[in-house]
Amino acid sequence: MNMKRLFGAMAGLAASLPFIAGACAGGLEANGYDWDLLFDPAPYATKATATYVHIEKNVTNPGVMPGTVSTTPARMHYNVGFKADVLDMASCLVTVQNPYGSNSARTNAYAALTQQAVSESVRSTDTGLTCAVGIEAGPGVLSVIGGISAQNLSYQASIPTGLITSRPLSIDGWSTGWRAGLAYEIPEYALRVSAVYNAPVHYTLEGTAFGGTASADVTTPQSFELRGQTGIAPGWLALGSVKWVDWSTLQRLRVTTIGAPLVSSFGYRDGLTVTAGIGHAISEQLSLVGTASWDRGTSVPGASGVLTAGSQTDRYGLALGAIYTISPSVQLTGGVSASTLAAGSNAKGESWDTGYVYTVSGGIKASF
Repeated sequence: MNMKRLFGAMAGLAASLPFIAGACAGGLEANGYDWDLLFDPAPYATKATATYVHIEKNVTNPGVMPGTVSTTPARMHYNVGFKADVLDMASCLVTVQNPYGSNSARTNAYAALTQQAVSESVRSTDTGLTCAVGIEAGPGVLSVIGGISAQNLSYQASIPTGLITSRPLSIDGWSTGWRAGLAYEIPEYALRVSAVYNAPVHYTLEGTAFGGTASADVTTPQSFELRGQTGIAPGWLALGSVKWVDWSTLQRLRVTTIGAPLVSSFGYRDGLTVTAGIGHAISEQLSLVGTASWDRGTSVPGASGVLTAGSQTDRYGLALGAIYTISPSVQLTGGVSASTLAAGSNAKGESWDTGYVYTVSGGIKASF
C-alpha cells in the first residue's frame, strides 16, 4: 500500500471516528457531515460505516418526584459514500448520512407533571452530491468544493394525556441544502487543509397528532468546519479539526395540532467542537488513529452555572480507530470511543451526575 493512499486512509478513518463524526455532540447533532472520501487518491472509492452510541446519563428532579425521571436511549448512525474522478482534476462524491439525530425518554408521570413529552426522537437523512475541482497552485492543488443535498427530517414524540397515558405525534418533511468550501493539498507531505460551509436548511414538517393533522416549521443550523492534516514522519500523520454550529438559532420546536400547540424548548447556544489526533502505520496491513476532542455544551449557563434550560454540558472524549488492509483495494475499519458529560443542573430543578458516552463503529472501504 503506497504512502499517499495510507495517509488518505488514516485521515478518512479519523473523520469516521465517532467523536470527530459528532456522535452525541451538541444540539441535535448525530454524525454531522463527512466529505473526506472526496479526497481519496484512488480514481474510484466507496465506503460504508455504522456507529452505535450508548449513553449513560440519568436525570433526577426531587422537587417533582423521586428517582430517575429522564434517560437517553442508545442510537445508531450510518454513513455511505461513493466517490469517482470525473475529470483529471475533478471528483464527485455521492453520500447518504445522518447529520442530525437525538433521543430522550422520560417517565410518563414526570412528563405529564412538567408538560414535556414522554419520549422524543429526531432523525435526519441527507442524500448529497458534492464535487471538487482542482487547479495547480504552487507546490500543491487548490480545490473548490460545492454540493447539494436532499434532506429528510422527522420528529417522533409521545405526548402525555395523563399520569400513565400518552398519545403519539409524528411529523416529517423534505428540503434541500447546499455547501461550499475550499481545500489545499500537497500530496508529497500528505498535507491537506479544508474549509467547508454548510447552509441552514428550512423545513415544513407535516404529520399527525391526537387523531388530526400536525405541522411545524423548523430550520437546522448552518455550520463551518476547518480540517487539517500533515505527515510528520515516515508512517506518521497529525490531524485536527475545529467546527462551529449555529445552534443558537434553534430555540424551540412549536407543533401546531388540532388542539393546543405543543412546544419543545431547546434554548441552545452555538456549538464548538475541537479535535486533534495522531495516526501511525504499525505495518503494511495495520494502521491506528487516536484522537482527543472537546465539545462545548450547547445549553446556556445562567447564574451560578445553573443552565437556563436543557442538560447539554461539555463533553471530553478519546477515540481509537484501526484500519486493516485485506488487499490493496479493500480495507476494514473500526473504532471505539469513550467520553464524559459534565454534571450539572437547570432552572427546572433537574440535576445529573457525570455521564458517559461509549461508541463502537465499524465499516468497510474499497478503492479501485
